[in-house]
Amino acid sequence: MNSDPFTCLCCSGALGQLLYSPALSKKLTKISAEQQAPAGFSCEAVVDRRGFVKGSLAVVGTIGALSFSATKANAQATKTRVYRNGTILTVDETFSEAEAVAIRENKILAVGEEIEVLQLAGSDAEIIDLKGKVLLPGFIDAHIHVVSGSIVAGLMDYVGMARFGTAEEVLAHLKQRATQVKPGEWIAARNFDPSVQTGPNALTFVELDAVSKDNPVFVMNASGHLAYANSKAFEVAGITEDVINPPGAEFVRGEDGKLNGVMKNQVAFQPVFQANPAMQNVNPVAALVELTQTWSKLGLTTISELALGALSSGYNDAELLFAAGRTGDLASRIRAYPFYPYDEAWDASPIHPGQGDDIVRIAGYKLVADGSNQGFTGLQREPYLGTDNYGLAYTSPEELKRLAVKRAGQGWQLAIHGNGDAGIDNVLDAVQAVKDAGTDVAKVRPRIEHCSILHDEQIVRMKDLGISASFLIGHVHFWGVAMRDEVFGEEKVELLDRAKIRELVTHCTRTLPSPTLIHCT
Repeated sequence: MNSDPFTCLCCSGALGQLLYSPALSKKLTKISAEQQAPAGFSCEAVVDRRGFVKGSLAVVGTIGALSFSATKANAQATKTRVYRNGTILTVDETFSEAEAVAIRENKILAVGEEIEVLQLAGSDAEIIDLKGKVLLPGFIDAHIHVVSGSIVAGLMDYVGMARFGTAEEVLAHLKQRATQVKPGEWIAARNFDPSVQTGPNALTFVELDAVSKDNPVFVMNASGHLAYANSKAFEVAGITEDVINPPGAEFVRGEDGKLNGVMKNQVAFQPVFQANPAMQNVNPVAALVELTQTWSKLGLTTISELALGALSSGYNDAELLFAAGRTGDLASRIRAYPFYPYDEAWDASPIHPGQGDDIVRIAGYKLVADGSNQGFTGLQREPYLGTDNYGLAYTSPEELKRLAVKRAGQGWQLAIHGNGDAGIDNVLDAVQAVKDAGTDVAKVRPRIEHCSILHDEQIVRMKDLGISASFLIGHVHFWGVAMRDEVFGEEKVELLDRAKIRELVTHCTRTLPSPTLIHCT
């Protein structure tokens, strides 16, 4: 794991900046204009809260997920269906199991023993045979960056740890791709993670020129902070040996003083990434629809956008979501959170809490206290292991309080990113300021995103203030050893992702790094 401090591509909004181009800007502007033009559509349209129930039931097994678009769900609203011959996991407080479930007018009519459910459903009900599979409520991913992420997913091949265990396997896959594309066509991949995929710590010209000398090759590190390219990609992007490092970024050179294909910080690799002609042909609405349809097959029926505005620096991101909703083809609900760096732009826009419908809705407001622990920018009470680095406050404590009080007072729910223990201290202080300002915190429903390093007294404060936790438990599963040995040490790492505190706080959720997107840290 690289111990050089770096910011989180998602939480700083840099992922949107990486993707943004004049061509994409024109497309977003056009989408915004079209979104406001058609008669008969309103972002305030009301859809029955159960109106997407067909996309809210996931089946575990080879028949996949019971996922339907909003249009299909509404068209089938008057039908009664009974799902039987499988295990129905109700996911109630006791996690009880049932033999069958009946749905009528997009509402759950009955659940329980099969004979009773069939009687209530009536003789005209359509019977769906689960063939022994398990049916349960659809999964909710509470923290994704789906707007920018859907474009990334459409442009770049996933080569991360869930697919390949070694760098050798990644390179073999890229070589195979090189035999399938036309000369000159780009080969782009994402989520390479040398901290968990065995092999070299970086992919240089040596490795990637061996993939292809005729096709540009670009690979993004899972952190979003590093990227690697072959010589052809540098040539096409116009990166020459006399290139000057941008402020805060680096085109890495080898011991011979020559460029080696490694790039640090998206400021450095954006010109290479943007040189891919596929960037000019991106259809952001189609990319978003396609991603939801892919995830629906995995049982994800509600997903999120926790940095709304990062792609267009404002309201055009929301218009993009609403336009995707209008297609009727979204296979997952989307809940979006306007992102704090564009606070003035949001003030000048029509955005407001609850805007949208049951399919696409503006859910809350996103604030950020600090950075990423594995990026050594999560704000800590004590320095990182073996360093004098305490991390970074992305937002000063005073500004965090001001924004929290302002947005909570306007009726916004708050999702506040906090990774380091000092960063979480700042989040707790901000919520306390909201309470002191006279706002009903229960209506704000504050949630700490990631909530990574958590002390006992912080858990008590969370309970007292009614704050929920949203843990990224992949930190432990995938990077636990690195967190212990390189980031925190044996004692402090025990405070990482304390997901067992569910009974001690108002509510908690658990999210995993998506195999389709950059890891959010």
